[in-house]
Amino acid sequence: MLLFINNILIFLLLILSFPAHAEAQKTLRLAIKPSEPWVMYDVNLPPEKRKPVGFSIELWQGIAKEIGVKTQWVYEKNVPDLLNSVQEGRADAGISAITIRSDREKKVDFSNSMFELGLQIMVKEESGTTYPIMIAFNEIKKFINPLNISIFLLTLFFVVHLRWWVDKWSSKESQICSRHYWHGLYDAFWWSITMLLTWEAPKNRGLARLIDLSWHFIGLIALGILTGIVAASLTIQAIGGAINSEKDLPGKKVAAVATDAPRNYLENIGARVVPVSSLDQGIDMLLKGEVDALVHDGPRLLYMAKQINQQQNTGVAVLPALFNNQNYGIIFPNGSQYLETVNRALLKLREQQGLNKSFHQQLRDKWIPQTN
Repeated sequence: MLLFINNILIFLLLILSFPAHAEAQKTLRLAIKPSEPWVMYDVNLPPEKRKPVGFSIELWQGIAKEIGVKTQWVYEKNVPDLLNSVQEGRADAGISAITIRSDREKKVDFSNSMFELGLQIMVKEESGTTYPIMIAFNEIKKFINPLNISIFLLTLFFVVHLRWWVDKWSSKESQICSRHYWHGLYDAFWWSITMLLTWEAPKNRGLARLIDLSWHFIGLIALGILTGIVAASLTIQAIGGAINSEKDLPGKKVAAVATDAPRNYLENIGARVVPVSSLDQGIDMLLKGEVDALVHDGPRLLYMAKQINQQQNTGVAVLPALFNNQNYGIIFPNGSQYLETVNRALLKLREQQGLNKSFHQQLRDKWIPQTN
């Protein structure tokens, strides 16, 4: 009899525990959007064949394991769509690279910070340098090409022969060249080089003086053009020179994703913001020289810069300056019953386990090693 009663009690306990177990295994609809290295998947595949990876994906998988739920991915194109999906009930939560902002908090609830970061600046790497001497040298090099060299040598050949021929028939008092052909050409050659830059011709008249004046005038024009080009290059470098921090951004053409928070910050500091639909478009404009810089969240810029520099000869660099600090969070509908549970799990995953790194730190090392 006692055994029978014990079996009934065990059966009743199993029945009572079943709903709790079923609830623990509930499937949550999680909205995500592509954002390297937070969320990545092949958008060309149908949803059922996509396999999302990235920092945010693995972090959520760790949270889901802690709270005992399964996950159904809800794919969105951008942050506004992701926010609307959660706000309108098409998803139970959302995760990607979503900046915690006061205006967004009015529409959805944010979890505790899942990652702390700031904005950084991507610029195009220049092969040259900014030293004045090197700028002048680079500008001079632009004129040293086969066509210009050929034109100069032909002109010099003609002028040297003309000057020697005129001098050959001049009076001895005004002659600067030997009457002998080879010696005369040698003298005329050095005369031509000197006259390009200085005026050291003997007193002469007629055609000889006209040649001297004309050749010297050509030298002055060439020197003036070169000086103007070098001066212009130095001025451009001084006015719109290298961007080293956010303090250099006002007045510059800076690309920023139209729907993201960095655009608002850049407009407030006086940058000439060029809205782009995606980071890929912004990087393309940067490489083409259509903008001076690209501003976005630091970890994503670092990740993409590494990919670009491995694939292309023209490189980009992400400046170390970090500004406008911000936090990423997981979003929930207002009043969500899962918010507090997820916050506790998130805190646990960020806690160090003895001598071992926390789960969160392991994900940082895996996906964003540059920010350690």
